[in-house]
This record gives sequence, C-alpha cells and structure tokens, in this order.
Amino acid sequence: MTDSHSKSLNAELLPRLAPLAERYDHLIVDLWGTLHNGITPLPGAIDCLARFKAAGTGVALLSNAPFRVSGVRTVLEQIGIPDTIYDDIFCSGEVAWHAIRNRDDPWHQKLGRRAAFIGPDRHRPMLDNPGIDQATEIGEADFVICTGPREAGDLLDDYIPELEAAAARALPMICTNPDREVLRGDAREICAGALAEVYERDMGGDVAWHGKPYRPVFDEVLKSIGSPDRARVLMIGDGLLTDIAGAATAGLDSAFVVSGIAGEQLGVSYGDLPTAEMLCEILENAPASPRYAIPGLIW
Repeated sequence: MTDSHSKSLNAELLPRLAPLAERYDHLIVDLWGTLHNGITPLPGAIDCLARFKAAGTGVALLSNAPFRVSGVRTVLEQIGIPDTIYDDIFCSGEVAWHAIRNRDDPWHQKLGRRAAFIGPDRHRPMLDNPGIDQATEIGEADFVICTGPREAGDLLDDYIPELEAAAARALPMICTNPDREVLRGDAREICAGALAEVYERDMGGDVAWHGKPYRPVFDEVLKSIGSPDRARVLMIGDGLLTDIAGAATAGLDSAFVVSGIAGEQLGVSYGDLPTAEMLCEILENAPASPRYAIPGLIW
C-alpha cells in the first residue's frame, strides 16, 4: 500500500461538523478560505460557529493576517462577521509585531532599527512599533518587513529587483504571513510567504517566519485558552502547508476545508467533498494529513 493511500484512509470525509460538537471542547479556526473569502462570509460559516458556541465549544480564530489583531477585528466587522461567534483572535502580524518590539530571542536581537517595508498601505500600522524606524529605501535599511504585495494584482516578478537588492546587502527579512497565495473571491493573489520563499530559497536570504504552521503561535493560542487537553482541540483550515501542517506540529487534530485554496485542484466547489482518490492524490505530497476532510464550516 502506498503512502498516499494510507493518508487518504486516515482522513475521514465528513459532510457536516455537527457530529464533532461532542468530540472537541475547543476549535481553532482559520479565517481566509475557511470563515470568509476576503469579501463575504462563506455560506453557513457564521451559523456553524454560532452552533458550536451554543453547544459550549470554545472558538479561537487563528489567522496568518499580516497586521495586528485590532486590524483583523475591523476587517471581520466590515465583512459582516459578528464577534459573538468567537472568543478571541490571534494572528501572525501581532506575533511579529511583539517579536520586533520585545527582541527576546537571538534572531530578533541582532536586528537594527531601520526597517524597509514591502506591503500595502493598509498594513503600515505594523511600522508603528517602538522597535522600528522606517527606512525609505532598501539601501538605508537594517532589515525588511514583508506583509505581502503592495497591490492585489502584483506578481512575484514585480519584486525580484527589490529582493535582489536586499539580498545583496544580506538584510534579514521578517515575513508576517507565511501563506503563499490566497483566493479573494475567485481571484488568486500572492501573499508575503511567496516573496519570502523566493528570498530565502533562491537568494539565500535570512527569513524569520511568523504564524502558521510554526508551533509558537499554536502554543500561544493553547496557553490563552487554558492549556486544554490537545486531544480535545480541533484546528479547522484550508491550508495544507499552514493550518494542517501546523496542527500536526502542535499535536492537534485537524479538519481540512477542501473547497478553499485547494478547491480547484480537487475539482470541488464550496459545500462539496472530493472523491477519496482525489483527496489521496493531493495528500500524497502534503507535509501532514488531516483527521477530517470537510466541505466547509457547515453544521
């Protein structure tokens, strides 16, 4: 039996989440691709989390949003997601902001103060930090903060000269969103992780990655919710490289939203499940397998 077949057998195809209400005391829920599509809440998602809450399940939102939690709350409010369906929010941008301010580990301690910024204007509050003086050019910077492309339609090639200039000066980079891509509605957009990956892999750049799939952000969430039995905590998300891999690293069960970033590859729309064979194929090269494959946040 091949490894891919083993993985498919380990992932249960689950059409609805109601049966899990008694199985788990806490949910950790991804945002983009799981709760919303960048424009509107996904069908049934608000009702699903409201029902979990009504059943006594704790709900923590964990996002690779590359800005601070206050900004995430604002975005959710604008999209139409009420704060009654979750208990707290955690995000990669907040973790990165505190790492820059506190500098309580050797990597961040070596940083200078002058930060070059790669990202859209709406992420500039990340620079409002006592540990940062903003550099207007790469040539003046001690390090780089990357929150994503400046414009939604930008391509990786648009940033190669800037990344090469940073690499030539051996500037460390802080990546505040490890996601490589996201779906805004039906349109794919690159994320900070795509830029940081090229910088690290192709240019030899030194990158600090904050957020999922790295264990510290999961440990922070678990500590905040009272350090529960990890067997009673479920991570729900659409990112195999971030949500599902991170859950495995943290020792948590996970539910893979198949209609998110992998929906096109799996040939499914929101609310649908793939065949076991299609799931087997996509899991073959994944870093970890989920316990469940689900069509979305559908009660």
